[in-house]
Formats: sequence, structure tokens, C-alpha cells
Amino acid sequence: MFPPEDVRSWRGCGEEEVEAMRKSVSPLPGNEGGSSAGTTRVFGVPLEEVTRTHTISGHEVPALVKRIVEYIEEHGHLDLEGLFLVNGNAERVDWLRQRYDSGEEVELEKEADLASAVSLLRLFLQELPEPVIPTSIQGHILQLHQGVGGLNQELCRNLKYLLQQLPQLNYGLLRFLCRFLASVASLQQESWNIGTLAAVFGPDIFQ
Repeated sequence: MFPPEDVRSWRGCGEEEVEAMRKSVSPLPGNEGGSSAGTTRVFGVPLEEVTRTHTISGHEVPALVKRIVEYIEEHGHLDLEGLFLVNGNAERVDWLRQRYDSGEEVELEKEADLASAVSLLRLFLQELPEPVIPTSIQGHILQLHQGVGGLNQELCRNLKYLLQQLPQLNYGLLRFLCRFLASVASLQQESWNIGTLAAVFGPDIFQ
């Protein structure tokens, strides 16, 4: 296990000391405006809140998502073939999660590996209180696919309309993830296509 040092140092502290430590936690880079103890968390937080408090200026997705994708794109080109089929070390993933939730700056190049980074990204998606594609829209999408045989222009047009009904932040995150996965498919055409990538990430996006 890799418990953060600051968490261990809280043991034995009184409530006032603990509250002071929480307030001293630095926000993620790009959130220089600061955040309170209640908004430091990244995992299990509504997308609207985590985007507001942990987003690099000029970008539409949480900093954690952007940095993990950049890390995978930069370091994973040679290992993409089996990358999404291997789970990261559970203890390291949990340690990284605690680091992010305590407001620490995480250097993925030094503190993670590709498998753990992918698992961390999927964990973030899985623990959103509401899925990237909200349950209110999921049923319509499933009905659309069940009612149309095969991929055609009508299906694409109706699907595009449904996705445009997503909240802006959800739509932005989904678009960012789709662009990333499309890039993966283009780099590893023999190993990955849109269908196989959807089978891996679909459960995370739909929860």
C-alpha cells in the first residue's frame, strides 16, 4: 500500500488541527483560485463540481482526465495493443486516487504506469454520481439501436440529436473521450477498432 504521508499525520490531531490541514491542501494546478475542503475531492464528485474546481483554464474537461489522456498518448504508443486489457495495480491506483482527492499534484510520469493510469481514468468515470451519458438519455439510445438494423444515416442523425441533449459538460467530456479513443483506433488498427474500444469503455460511460 502507498498511503499518503499527510493522511497518516492526521492521526491523533484534534478537530481544529485537522481542519487547518484540510484548508492548507493545495488545489490541482490550473485551479489557482483555490478550493475549500469540500471541493478538494476529485472522485465520486458531480461532474459540474469537479469541472468547476479542477479544470485547467481553457479546457472543457477535468484536469485529471486531460492529464491521464496526455500521459497515455505520450507514453503508450508502443504498448496500446494490450493496454486496455490489463488492470493497474489496485494498491497503486488507490494511492493515486487518494493523492488526487487530497489536492496533491500528481506526476504520472514518476508515480504511475500506463496500466494504473488507464485504471484511474476508468475509476473516475465509474464513480461519477451520474454517468457521462445520463440514465435519462440512455434508454432512448438503447431503443434507437434496437429499432434500427445496422448503422445508417438515419441512426447517425438520431443518435447525434440525442447526444446533443446531453448537459454541456457531459457532452464535452464524451467528445474528448471519443476523440482519444478514435486516435487509439487509428494507431492500432489491427488490435483496436471503435467497436472493441466501445466494449471496454462503454460500461464506464454508461455505468
